[in-house]
Amino acid sequence: MRRVNGTVGLLLVFLMTACSAGLSGRPIGFEEQISGGNAPVWTLTPYREDTREAKAFCGTSHNFGSDAEARDNALQNARKQIIDAMGTYGTHLVEQVISSVGTAGSILDPGLVVDDATKMISDAMVKTRAREFHVEKWARKTHSGVEYFFRTNVLVLWNNADAEEAVQSALRSQAESKADEEAQRNIDRALETMERLRSENW
Repeated sequence: MRRVNGTVGLLLVFLMTACSAGLSGRPIGFEEQISGGNAPVWTLTPYREDTREAKAFCGTSHNFGSDAEARDNALQNARKQIIDAMGTYGTHLVEQVISSVGTAGSILDPGLVVDDATKMISDAMVKTRAREFHVEKWARKTHSGVEYFFRTNVLVLWNNADAEEAVQSALRSQAESKADEEAQRNIDRALETMERLRSENW
């Protein structure tokens, strides 16, 4: 075991030395990818991974000193994109419902519904829907030598049913907050209308 560890250590030293030598003639700030290979197609065109049941999002990280930090940051970026898309989808859907129901327009605020819906999108939910990661390790020449960092992309599939349920739950929350029974009945009508307006795309 000690001999194996020594061999691995020598290999790492060799690779770091080779990389440093490769950057020796480069200007300060020059960056070079040293592992990870070519980025998959979904990093540029995630929509091609869309299915009838889900929409695809590609989260991209900033530069981090560890793979784990880069993965977490990529998931946070994917979550932000999902929330932005949910905002557009939720507003459109609630406005459709208001237009169909009529009286619901006086008791439903699309902005509040969307805010409530997006609060339901947790980091844990996004993480469980991560289908694939692409991790790259890079080297950058600095005044003090060579520094290494990771860049990561993650492919996340967000189900249409999850998007619909988030908006419906937000509507139910608004209904529960209304003391007026007529307002509650109108929101119930809005929920029934939403079922009829269900779409495969969001």
